[in-house]
Amino acid sequence: MKFYGLLVFLLLAACGDSNSVGAGSMTNKNPLISVEIGEEISDLLSNSPVPFSKECVSDVEMCWYKIKKSFGDDDLPSVEVNEALRLNQVASVSTAVDGEVGTTIENLDLSVRSLPDGSKHDEYRTYLYGLIKDIKNAGWVHYYAPSDPRISGSQADKIDSADDVMGDYVLSHPWLDPNYELDLERWLKVGKFYNWHFYKDGNHLTLKAWRRDSDDAPDERGTYLVSLSFNTEREYWSAAFPETEEKKRWKELLPAKLKEYADIRQSREDKAEKAGIEIESSYQDPFIKALK
Repeated sequence: MKFYGLLVFLLLAACGDSNSVGAGSMTNKNPLISVEIGEEISDLLSNSPVPFSKECVSDVEMCWYKIKKSFGDDDLPSVEVNEALRLNQVASVSTAVDGEVGTTIENLDLSVRSLPDGSKHDEYRTYLYGLIKDIKNAGWVHYYAPSDPRISGSQADKIDSADDVMGDYVLSHPWLDPNYELDLERWLKVGKFYNWHFYKDGNHLTLKAWRRDSDDAPDERGTYLVSLSFNTEREYWSAAFPETEEKKRWKELLPAKLKEYADIRQSREDKAEKAGIEIESSYQDPFIKALK
């Protein structure tokens, strides 16, 4: 996992591809790219002021569209998602389009330039909570993974580990509840990977940060790779099924999967309540439009 994180970090710092498609060369120093999750990929390509590279595998009808620049470039674009959330200094934009599903944008990954390498951990903490505030102001709300216990950040003092809750590994850890800020001590205990989960209008968003500590002062300074991953409802829930044929039948298979998740959540919440940990019972899972 450490090697993979380092590889991603180095690759994203590299310059982009020369084979590109889109509206043409940049006309402004810091152009604005507008993306609508669910829009036709052709609309994004024709309207973008920055050209995308394109790579396809015809055998599986998959195409990848990317903008990749160096984090040190002074002409990094901004990206506005769904006319509400604006990210500045974006070094990488990518989406994968599965021709068997359609020609719309079902996923979007952005990597943003944050603070200078070797900044203080507390400065990165402040930066990321500022980004979380922007995300929430754009209408995104905290999302619990369906099998995770609904334990909010208000219970952080009752959770000893940054990885699990009562011995169970969870995706939506209470320490990374976007509605509560971690103190610096716990922040450093989280480790290398930070993930905050959000939901809005059928779409899912995960804010990610990968931390590489400074060699000279690992407890004080580091470098963080910050990225955001957006997924449509179909993209999010079909990922619950590993086999290709199951993915095609995700709507049919999802009710049984949700029952499985609900049983796991109930077991974890029962265990937590017995230990004196409060459950955020007011939280209800978002309605899944595909099951309407």
